[in-house]
Amino acid sequence: MALSDWEARPPDDSYYAERTSYVRQGDLFQDVPLGYPWPPDAASHSAGKRKFLSGPFEPGFAMLLTPTCSMTAQGVADSYAHPVRMLAPAIPLQELLDQGVVKAGSVSDLRKYDHLINYFYLPEIAESEFPESLALIYSAITVHHDYLEERRVTQLAEPAAVHLKYKLTALYGGSLFSHADFEDPIG
Repeated sequence: MALSDWEARPPDDSYYAERTSYVRQGDLFQDVPLGYPWPPDAASHSAGKRKFLSGPFEPGFAMLLTPTCSMTAQGVADSYAHPVRMLAPAIPLQELLDQGVVKAGSVSDLRKYDHLINYFYLPEIAESEFPESLALIYSAITVHHDYLEERRVTQLAEPAAVHLKYKLTALYGGSLFSHADFEDPIG
């Protein structure tokens, strides 16, 4: 997808908001166990022009990818149907630059469009010591819901939650739609 195909991402000041007491897709968590069972003879994933991080990662920040409607128990307020949660590790942008995963020349466009299909841009949250980061949406991990209790940092505001759906559709569906094609009501 060409850069000209991407719509601008929401501004930093409309990314985060406390919207619900329950867990929702796009919520950010801290101190999440981001480890992977990793075979000792695993091959490097840096062949070709692209480089991808694949873990194992230290505990850290992560963004919930499980759709809200998939987690909640239907017909029962404030209840979950199952405990399985899929999260994307959120890695500091500077670390990704230092490791050569993201090219320095793409950072300006990344901050404007969030156009790197495998990642989701997350602005800094200074009061939570959350640095400007990218969620590795191509590299989701699965954890039990109990790991998330008392670890939520914030939730995505509606414009950023819509942008997350826009990005997930681009990655997993291979097509770009418009932000106007999505909504994220609280219901």
